[in-house]
Amino acid sequence: MTLPITLTPAENALVDALEGATGWRAATRTALETRGLPNKRVEEWKWTDLRRLSGNITADGRVTVTGTREPDALLPVTHAPTEMLPRLAAALGGDARLYTLTDGETLDLDLSGTDGAGHGIIVVEIPAGVSARVHERYAVADGSFANIAVLYRIGEDANLDRIVTTGDCPGILTVTAGVDLGEGASLRQTGLTFGGKLVRLETHLSHPGAKADARIDGVYLLAPGRHADQTTTATVHGPGGTLAQLIKGAVASNGHGVFQGKIHVEREAQRTDARMTHRALLLGDRAEVDAKPELEIYADDVQCAHGNALGAIDETALFYMRQRGLPETQARAILIRSFLSEPLDLIRDAAMRDSLLEDLAKGLEALS
Repeated sequence: MTLPITLTPAENALVDALEGATGWRAATRTALETRGLPNKRVEEWKWTDLRRLSGNITADGRVTVTGTREPDALLPVTHAPTEMLPRLAAALGGDARLYTLTDGETLDLDLSGTDGAGHGIIVVEIPAGVSARVHERYAVADGSFANIAVLYRIGEDANLDRIVTTGDCPGILTVTAGVDLGEGASLRQTGLTFGGKLVRLETHLSHPGAKADARIDGVYLLAPGRHADQTTTATVHGPGGTLAQLIKGAVASNGHGVFQGKIHVEREAQRTDARMTHRALLLGDRAEVDAKPELEIYADDVQCAHGNALGAIDETALFYMRQRGLPETQARAILIRSFLSEPLDLIRDAAMRDSLLEDLAKGLEALS
């Protein structure tokens, strides 16, 4: 028996926005009325209570997308995504913006959210044999709930470098990405976030095995009052695939970092090589980091591992640096930057790598 819930003002506004919907959009409205927005009672959201934090955002907002070029097409959304937030983005975000990339193309997308609840959906196709790079940059205003769904289709033997960065985000930002990886294809994904009232960067990877290779890396640096959630799921369907993940974070007192990673290896996915690592620094007594790395393996001929470590700055190293005349603030910043830079150092584009390392340095300067 499912007990009825009392909807928040934000949930009521979303239900009203779906008034008169038909088909899967009507089913989305019913699910919202029954279960509400994701909250801490949902296992995948137990450390990120979207329902509570978005509760009073009732105005209609807008998600604006500015790119280095216009999309190739605007397409009506005819199929329902599985998860609630992408379903809402598909139901309320209007036509999907479709980009089909060419070999060597660099696509920059700036996405911003105004006050109120806004939604958007983007589809990016990388045809077979094409190598390309996409940089998604997000910013949301205070009082904003920007809900964005992104779908990547990476063709056979194609290569994609996906960079995701968040700038000023005093509001709420949820980005849910689905990535369909083709046979023999390569994905390099790197995220850098400084959090917000709530920032959740979620990736769902469908991995075919078949000599395809994927990396999903990320960095988070959180000041007091900032929240960042990096959640990933990867399902490996066939044999002979590789997958690696490295997430590093540093959180000040009253900041909250979340990492959830799950690798699911199906029975047919023999000879899978999958690695997942999360490490974080707690920069104050009231810093909070919650982490849940998982492996779910049904194949018996695999090499899979995961690791998780939380700790404080090495006081011995700090003492050593101060003995050589560095002020404590500067010494701490150097140690934190050295710790966090590893995932960014793996970015293949040198200019992009240097740009993100500079953003990290500025974030550390602001934090100190």
